Amino acid sequence: MPAARHGEGMRSHIRAVAIGAGVAALLLLGGLPLPAASQESQALKTDVVVLVSPVQKDDDKFRQFISEAAQYKLQKLGLRTQIISASAGEADKPRPQEHGAAAALVCRYGMEGGQMHLTLGWYDAKTGPSSTTVQAAGDADLNLDSVVLAALDQMFAQVHDQIQTMSAHSAADAAPPTPAAVGSPNTVIVVAPSRQAGALPLRHLLFSGGFAPFVPTGAASYYFSLGYLPSVLASYFVDTPVGPVGLGLYIGTDFFTATGSQDYASTYVFPLGLDIRYELGSAFLRPYFHVAAGPALFVMATGTQGTLTSLVPFLKTGIGLDVIVTGGFGLSALADYDVYFEMPYLLMGFAPSINMELRL
Repeated sequence: MPAARHGEGMRSHIRAVAIGAGVAALLLLGGLPLPAASQESQALKTDVVVLVSPVQKDDDKFRQFISEAAQYKLQKLGLRTQIISASAGEADKPRPQEHGAAAALVCRYGMEGGQMHLTLGWYDAKTGPSSTTVQAAGDADLNLDSVVLAALDQMFAQVHDQIQTMSAHSAADAAPPTPAAVGSPNTVIVVAPSRQAGALPLRHLLFSGGFAPFVPTGAASYYFSLGYLPSVLASYFVDTPVGPVGLGLYIGTDFFTATGSQDYASTYVFPLGLDIRYELGSAFLRPYFHVAAGPALFVMATGTQGTLTSLVPFLKTGIGLDVIVTGGFGLSALADYDVYFEMPYLLMGFAPSINMELRL
């Protein structure tokens, strides 16, 4: 039993490190400072002090993860924050005015049955504690960031009047870190310049695999048969003012046969290229456009001339629709048109596919 508990503790620690690394990457890409802020930023007036308190000492490994998530959300709302590791007593009776803050966000958390339970409370320096709290729970895996960020959104929506007032004061006192950090007077929560209502947190890594028939068109369709095209894609996404954009590596294997008047061939084509993908929005349904290009290796096993090889450019472009099923798993329907610049006749065709996707 001690060994089992030790193993479970190690797995929880690894999961916490992975989750914290994901949130840290999100903060860095968003241009936001981590909790270990510079002395210059600490000298600024604090709007909200964040008190993070674990129920048990063994749960301390999630402290940094929750602190970074809270700081990310608050700074995106244009509020200056200070992170404090609080004891149970400090969390029960927060005094934001002692830290020069107008309000305090209390985050209590603990592990129970493989899940992390989170309770959020809001305390105003003038009016006292808010009458509402937010509670959330989630498995300690890579989807835990979505649970915590959603709980923070719910809490800030309940105190949006106070947040708007503090955000306006912060804008008047000093320029915000970025133009996107200050919410407009009619905005409840601003997550990022490209985010929409109902948007999901951006997951930066995409792994996709699928299968498509290759339907030749043009002159090549007279002697090339229906092809079979399995493929894989690995992409890294960044959030931009116009929406998520991904840059990745595409690899495929296209197999078909060619029959001429005097010869026949079994043909394999191995395209390898860079893929650029633009997604329209970040909700559960995501239309997207992509283009891929690079070299393609042709290997033709003919009946009379043996095996012939050649290296030609290829271009692949299409539109698709992602459906996020649960967490980071989704399905994608994609309609592509492929062109292989094999001379004297271009090999072109449609490649409609269904793909399975994993986002981390």
